[in-house]
Amino acid sequence: MSWNEDRLIHTFNGITFTTRSSPELLNSLVSFDAREDDVLLVSYPKSGTHWLAEILTHIYASKVALTSPIEFGDISKLDQMNHLSCKRIIPTHLDSNMLPPTFRVKHCKAIYIVRNPKDIAVSMFHYYQENPNLPTIDSWPNFLEMFLKGD
Repeated sequence: MSWNEDRLIHTFNGITFTTRSSPELLNSLVSFDAREDDVLLVSYPKSGTHWLAEILTHIYASKVALTSPIEFGDISKLDQMNHLSCKRIIPTHLDSNMLPPTFRVKHCKAIYIVRNPKDIAVSMFHYYQENPNLPTIDSWPNFLEMFLKGD
């Protein structure tokens, strides 16, 4: 990874994030105020989150707001989410111990998406190849080794 590519990622609580997730936002999730009618859409990246989110928005029709993943954006993201007046479908790729505690306290519904890890790895490899905002991975064997290590 080159010096410029190092600036595309950062580590928070031992987990690698892209710069789409600011450390300030990740730190402030502990104070996020969940609502009883929030629906979490939880998945590992490249597991079909957008596909299922699209289905859910059709099920709920116009009575719901689909947000971007709770961990993407800057600190203003949480304020924007708090101003939504309807039911919120909130996607996330966060580990359960990083989720705002109020999701558990308020017993919010969670839909957990599971996809074959081999399919996730292939999809993620191609995503990295096509996305200039992510570090360059030079080959499938190198990517697979990183993927299996959790990097």
